[in-house]
Amino acid sequence: MNKYALSMQIIRSIREKTDTAVLYYSAGGKDGIALLDMLAGVFNKVIYYYMYLIPDLDHVQPYIRWAENHYKNVEVRQIEHFQRDYYISCGFFREPDNSVKPRKIGEIEQAVREETGIKYGFSGMKSVDGYMKRMRLKKFAKSGYITDKGMVYPLALWTNKEVLQYIRQRGLIQPFIYDSNAISQGFTIDLTTMLLMRSKYPNDYKRILEEFPYSEKLIFDYEREQNNSTGK
Repeated sequence: MNKYALSMQIIRSIREKTDTAVLYYSAGGKDGIALLDMLAGVFNKVIYYYMYLIPDLDHVQPYIRWAENHYKNVEVRQIEHFQRDYYISCGFFREPDNSVKPRKIGEIEQAVREETGIKYGFSGMKSVDGYMKRMRLKKFAKSGYITDKGMVYPLALWTNKEVLQYIRQRGLIQPFIYDSNAISQGFTIDLTTMLLMRSKYPNDYKRILEEFPYSEKLIFDYEREQNNSTGK
């Protein structure tokens, strides 16, 4: 059985239990784009939860609008990413706020189950995305990449190249590239993302600085190093 057939077998096994799919979606991410397409063709309805680190970023909006317009059975909901809790409570590129209690991913998944009444939630996590994810998915291989709590990983065995090939073959929207050298891509606050936002998405760059003002130090340190290396 090829990887696509295995993925669809996993997806259809959940379809037998519910007519609505819940997808944790990284807007602009290749895995989310591919998995959304697979789910939308099987389920009567797909509710995708975009988990944001910073809300309302300009470069994310085309992916949200595309999903809503391309599929008539897709509903978009937005929730704060659990990583945002840690950034704020621990003072990551900003003053810490001890009133914010960091949530774990399992808590978010449970909150979504309670909100939707649906046990199963899909994720585009793959083994090639890093050591920790590979070890986590390895535990669920015997159960068909479906956990006891209802998390489902249909793309577990796919490579990045295979996901991109699927997107091209299906004529889907192209993923947003933050860092061409990254194994797993998604919005985060690092030098590469900051430089890209400042250059091409100034409103988003401004939004980052509003929420995480000390992140600008990444730019200052980078430019100081560049000036020192050129003798300026």
